[in-house]
Amino acid sequence: MSDSRDANYYRALLSHRSVSRRGLLRGLFGAGKKIQQQIDESVIKRSDGRPPQAVAEALFMHLCSGCGDCVTACPYGIISLQNNRPVLNIDFSACDTGSCLKCTEACATGALNFDIVADTSFNPIISSSCFGRRDASCRMCSYSCPSEALTFDPLNQPIIDETNCDGCGQCKTACYHGYISLEPGIPRLTN
Repeated sequence: MSDSRDANYYRALLSHRSVSRRGLLRGLFGAGKKIQQQIDESVIKRSDGRPPQAVAEALFMHLCSGCGDCVTACPYGIISLQNNRPVLNIDFSACDTGSCLKCTEACATGALNFDIVADTSFNPIISSSCFGRRDASCRMCSYSCPSEALTFDPLNQPIIDETNCDGCGQCKTACYHGYISLEPGIPRLTN
């Protein structure tokens, strides 16, 4: 039913004392469908970069005890605790999402889980001042990307393949000009 019906229609409808089985089920399932759509649309964007293989943010906040085992297990020293939760700092070293995953091994609570794809949820943002945008003189970010998610088109514009980018930060550490920043986003939890 559309919401554009007038008040007289609704008054007449509400004056009935019986509801058909079909009307009852339609009302119940219609409400459930609307709630499911709202849940699907409200995927939680991460506020900080999390270690790879972190579960969905709401569950992560519930499961993570803030013990710091992942911090001590990280051989690169890029995980720290903020507000009693682990965050990644990929300013000077990248995360080896392809083979390391020591943080996940150390996590006893299940907040980091081997069933989740290794993704930090960081999204590279390339500045308009990037030298690679001007000409082909610099492509260090593209060359350093282990998943080949960062390329340049014929007009020297960077292209980031979000399906292959795991947010490791290799592109940021390779850019010695500092024209790449990483922003947390919505994590890929499955392949």
